[in-house]
Amino acid sequence: MAGYEFKCKDVGMKCGFEVKGSSSRDEVMQLASIHAKATHGMQTIPPDVAQKVSSAIRG
Repeated sequence: MAGYEFKCKDVGMKCGFEVKGSSSRDEVMQLASIHAKATHGMQTIPPDVAQKVSSAIRG
């Protein structure tokens, strides 16, 4: 099973971050949130951004 994947560029970011092979959508969201805080300086993830990320998750 390939799992779930997400790429920052899929939501319009100029960023090479990607998650591949994660076991669940929730895991991808958690990893993307950690990345957004650490790399993009987002202390909280706005609901519209969370929705974009969720919609961009493949799997």
